[in-house]
Amino acid sequence: MDSAKGMEITPKNFYSYFKGRADRVAVYNPNTSKVISIEVKKGDWEIVDRVKSHLAGQSRLALYNHLKDNTCTWANVIFEEASKAPTAKHSLLFAQDCAVLGLTEVKREKTKVKGENFSCWMFFEKPISAKKIRHLIGLIFKRLDITKADILPTEDILTEGSFGAYSWLPYFGGSDKWIDPSGTARVDLGVKMGHTVFLEDNGEPQKAPFARIRKYTEEEIDNAIMYLTEYIPSDPTPGEGIQIQDIHLKKIAEKCEAVKRILEEIKEKKVLSDKIVELLAPMYMTWRKPEYFHKIVSGTQGYDKDFIDKKMASLPLRAFTPCSAFREAGYCPEGKECFPARPPIAERYGKLEEDRNAPKDRWRKFYPALWAFQGIRERLEDEASAETAIIDVDAIDLGEQLKSFGTGLAAKRDGLIKSRRSFSGLPTGFHGLNQSLNGLAPDTLTIVAGVQGIGKGTFCSQIMDNCAAEKNACVYITYGDTSEGAISRILSRCSGIDYRKIVRGMLGDDEMAKLRDMSARLQETYAPYIYVIEGNDGMGIRKIKSIIDALPVKLLIIDSLNMLPFISRQQITDIPSRFDQNVRQLKTLARYKQIPVVAAYSIRDKDSNIPEFIYAETLVMQSCDNWIHLEEGKALDQQTREYMMVIRKNRAGDRNIMYKLAFQPATQRFMEVK
Repeated sequence: MDSAKGMEITPKNFYSYFKGRADRVAVYNPNTSKVISIEVKKGDWEIVDRVKSHLAGQSRLALYNHLKDNTCTWANVIFEEASKAPTAKHSLLFAQDCAVLGLTEVKREKTKVKGENFSCWMFFEKPISAKKIRHLIGLIFKRLDITKADILPTEDILTEGSFGAYSWLPYFGGSDKWIDPSGTARVDLGVKMGHTVFLEDNGEPQKAPFARIRKYTEEEIDNAIMYLTEYIPSDPTPGEGIQIQDIHLKKIAEKCEAVKRILEEIKEKKVLSDKIVELLAPMYMTWRKPEYFHKIVSGTQGYDKDFIDKKMASLPLRAFTPCSAFREAGYCPEGKECFPARPPIAERYGKLEEDRNAPKDRWRKFYPALWAFQGIRERLEDEASAETAIIDVDAIDLGEQLKSFGTGLAAKRDGLIKSRRSFSGLPTGFHGLNQSLNGLAPDTLTIVAGVQGIGKGTFCSQIMDNCAAEKNACVYITYGDTSEGAISRILSRCSGIDYRKIVRGMLGDDEMAKLRDMSARLQETYAPYIYVIEGNDGMGIRKIKSIIDALPVKLLIIDSLNMLPFISRQQITDIPSRFDQNVRQLKTLARYKQIPVVAAYSIRDKDSNIPEFIYAETLVMQSCDNWIHLEEGKALDQQTREYMMVIRKNRAGDRNIMYKLAFQPATQRFMEVK
């Protein structure tokens, strides 16, 4: 059987992947141009016979996946990407995001309908609760902001007398001529026309697709749900650990008597026993780079890094060591139970109501780091559950501060002499702005404000270009745009090619060659100093801190402050207070890292008098260090508009200063007007 372009599979094997209800199927009736639901009288034997006809292109077959006990052995997600409201290749995003969750080889099918309609197939080793599968897919939709797609099974629990919804099987060998209820004729296509086949990411049909099908276990589904419903500080790669800061370990040692005693014993005896290795193994397995563990044990007798690594790798993955294990080993005071053997995460995250009493051991194999991180949160209590970035502050007397100030002032003066500049901060690329603000000074928060769509993000990214050109590492976090859009602006600005042409792909051969040359030139110059990151609903201040802690950042840009999520244990619902808290945290972050932070902020339109937005704007302006206001002016010519840049607030001193700018939308470039 070879009707599926390289697919070597029998109807019986094909049916083993798509097996659903054995008492009913749906078929297309060419005589009436309608779909009819048929009762199956001969069980699987009859269905396999119909599968044979389907693969041969004689009669298209659809199966119901919602079983009588409200489970399913496969799921199908249907994306109508050729509709009047296209969903921008959400099917590809869905399949790629499943792979991030460890659910690799989700099958993406180009469906029978003419146009760009796709569906994604997931297969399971054993029947899994339909409610659980719908819950997982719903979480992925929320993560990707998908609102227009159909999930089969369509219900958590079948309504009485219902069979659920049917799904057409892939790899139909023929084509059907339809007359839909409105009387419109259409043709539904099959394999020979490039439809109903499984695709690669590039849109080409997969070769031997059934040699690469994966059936997921319920454990993998559970772990994917847990991954999506637990806060993870730095988006770890599935199967790897979570990077936890040294300060967390120190705080655990302060609060956990057992860990404290173990560390003291290692320091005193200089001996690393097998029992200690076993107790600390989960701590070791949590880090992608376990240097901290090696730092603890490096002074012990017979220390061998490679031997320790191999020994740790051979130990079974499990959750953070429960108190009972510490107590049995003699390190924990009798009767003290800080962290039970079964972590509370199993009761709170990713489990459906009917599964709460199921064994939890299977959860511990795939993401042990999540359990360990939850253990740390349990022990640190309020500090770990808050989104607010925890920053240590040292109390220093004025005498010490004066010494430090004098040293810093001398270094600043020497730097100005060496660079031959009249400002000490990072260059913005705009002479007037550099002189007024003293450049982008470390530990300052600068707000670039203006009405929506005026070009604040473009202005900020142009500042980033100038800083990166002097080999300053810059992180650009965009919430309203994609990384592709941000990169397109940079290429347009540097190459002079129309930004809209780059976005739409409407480029001639000469322009493509010019872009390739510019891309190669940027990679050799300042591209290595720019990090463009797409923000999401879970990327609040704390996660931003974890990003810049891991990079040698000299400038942080947020586009935009309006879309920066507010994540905190505090129940703050009013918009002004949320803005105020985020701005204060960004300002604290700038002080902590000693870097400038620049954030775009959309202000209200001049005709808008909503009190809460007026109040929010006032709070943001009060809390920031510098406030730059962009105002659009008259058209200078067909390709250029005049802009006014007004510095309303300035920590360096000069205020209410106005500069003229010229903006070219085609190349996404601002220029000073002298």
